[in-house]
Amino acid sequence: MIKRYNNSDAYAIGVGHLADRIGGAGPLRGSFPPDAHGLTKADRITLQKRLTARGFDTEGADGVIGRNTEAAIRTYQACQRLPVTGTPSQALLQSLR
Repeated sequence: MIKRYNNSDAYAIGVGHLADRIGGAGPLRGSFPPDAHGLTKADRITLQKRLTARGFDTEGADGVIGRNTEAAIRTYQACQRLPVTGTPSQALLQSLR
């Protein structure tokens, strides 16, 4: 019935969860899996903090890989004579230890 209004799976799941909360169900529990690069949110925050500590300012450590973090990664990669991709990775995180 929900999908007759909007055929999106995400919408239907969201409405279903909302209905459960309204009906008295407990809070949602769980965590997001690692991203496409194998990094958890905690990993991404650590990456941002380590880049900033080394002088490659990400302008905040929120775990969101946006333009500022990508620019910091590219600058770090260039300084280390690594391929300049601006892409976060586990290897990049480990290189910042």
